[in-house]
Amino acid sequence: MKIDVIVGGLYGDEGKGKIVSNLGNKNKYNYIFRVNASTNASHSVQLDDSDEIIVTKQLPSVFFNKEVKFVVGPGAVLNLEALREEVYSRPDDIKNKVSIASTICILIRPYIEATIKSNITSKLGSTNQGTGIAVLARTRRHCLRLYDISNAIKGNDNKRDLVEKIKFTCSEIDKEYFLTKNETYYEEVANELIEDYKKIEQRIGKFEVDYSDFLYNLPKDSKILIEGCNGIMLDNLHGLNPYTTSASTSINALLNGANLSPYDLNKTYIICSGYFCCLNKRPFVTEMTDEESAYIYKNNSEVDDAEGMQRRLGWFDLPTLNKSLVGHKGAELIINKLDIMKDIKDILVCIRYELDKRKVVNIMPDNIKELESAKPIYVSMDGWGDISNITAETIPQNLRDFIRLIEEETGFKVAYIGTGRKEKDLIKL
Repeated sequence: MKIDVIVGGLYGDEGKGKIVSNLGNKNKYNYIFRVNASTNASHSVQLDDSDEIIVTKQLPSVFFNKEVKFVVGPGAVLNLEALREEVYSRPDDIKNKVSIASTICILIRPYIEATIKSNITSKLGSTNQGTGIAVLARTRRHCLRLYDISNAIKGNDNKRDLVEKIKFTCSEIDKEYFLTKNETYYEEVANELIEDYKKIEQRIGKFEVDYSDFLYNLPKDSKILIEGCNGIMLDNLHGLNPYTTSASTSINALLNGANLSPYDLNKTYIICSGYFCCLNKRPFVTEMTDEESAYIYKNNSEVDDAEGMQRRLGWFDLPTLNKSLVGHKGAELIINKLDIMKDIKDILVCIRYELDKRKVVNIMPDNIKELESAKPIYVSMDGWGDISNITAETIPQNLRDFIRLIEEETGFKVAYIGTGRKEKDLIKL
């Protein structure tokens, strides 16, 4: 078995959807796995023959490949309403191609309501998708699982049992708030889940699988791609705490979320962009001025697909990337979104941080108080202009210098560069 993994290298929004779709079609994988996120991690793909941008939030980002099958592992969190909307809007036929673990945690409407009413957004930032509360419910062992809904449909447990499980998980999340809800509220939530499940099955066929049985019977010569979600800097254990997501997003966590063996690991690709971007309130050492970021916004709106928030922009930050790369020895880099920088004549790259007492470091400190006082040490490079029609042989020297600097400072090889939004706009070096 051969497993390749695509990992977001930064704060998400590195353009993973295009990379997954491109490699997923070219490399003839048997299965694409999506794990460790929910609707808080949306990916977008612009197909080569269309101007339409397709957004995926629950399924892998590969289109029009009749051979590949999709798997959503138990490390993910499933929003059935979002999945229903997604399967009915996909432009390709995925009937009988989707397998979702029966043990997957279900993200229910009350979790979203509880997130919105909390103060987590004002303090730390949130996409308000309810993922954090779903993961909390899973950790505390009172979340709903996909089989709870199918049991109610099949009659193994009646709908009354499903309603009671919804009431219990809600009371464990926020007893005071959910005491105000009457019985009709919980019955409506149960009915919505059952209806969404049935409509999804009508569209794509039987999708729920016993995951242990599924993996046990997986052909031993399978070629698998794991589509990572969010980014390493959002990793709940190793990212920029407390401004992280609710899950772990590193390669080790992705393998665990899919329950696949690291002994079968073949290649790991870590995606980052030529400039950095992030959401919300976290310290952002290389943040651009409004005048500098205008050159980026002119060519790409940088609006998050999950919540519609505009991202903050910053210069390429090697100390941050070095922090991300810890624990990913042997991975290769993909530098994306380089085309969007075409109007910038002087490009800054942060190579070090200066901390208090003039301490200079190569890697972002874990202590957020130290980070808040960090100042970037930049080198300036000439821009590379319009690269929309280049090939591997015609990469401008200024861009080659940028790539070489990244390789020298990180010790990681750059395997691909992204030169446009469409699937085809990926150049192998």
